[in-house]
Amino acid sequence: MTTETLAHQQPLDILCKQVSNIDDSIELVAIINHKGRAVEMAARDDGVNKDLTPHKREMLFMEFVLQASMNGEYDDEFGKVKGLILQREKVSAFSFQIYDCLLIAITKTVPELTVIQQRIAEIIFNYTKLELPVN
Repeated sequence: MTTETLAHQQPLDILCKQVSNIDDSIELVAIINHKGRAVEMAARDDGVNKDLTPHKREMLFMEFVLQASMNGEYDDEFGKVKGLILQREKVSAFSFQIYDCLLIAITKTVPELTVIQQRIAEIIFNYTKLELPVN
């Protein structure tokens, strides 16, 4: 079930596939709602998803939602967050606000994180730009 603001959009599976096709290092792409539940997800069979139980995956997604909520507390002082990068020893994760949901992308560790971040941001921008309602 998608949220109301995403209901009129082109299918979210297309967005997830576009992001996952950016680079072979991207192992999982998910659109998650404000409760940390996956609305849509694309994952490689041999990627990080195989290492996560459904409960662990849900907890990971909730971590991103909580972080986004906490970051929103400083929007007036610093402006809205455009995207986040989380680096761990084995993986990197990207988080982007898309309407009232988050797009999460998890990759193998790569040297050029900002290149992948920029390419994801461009896809999201094009996705939202093409689908904005005309008044």
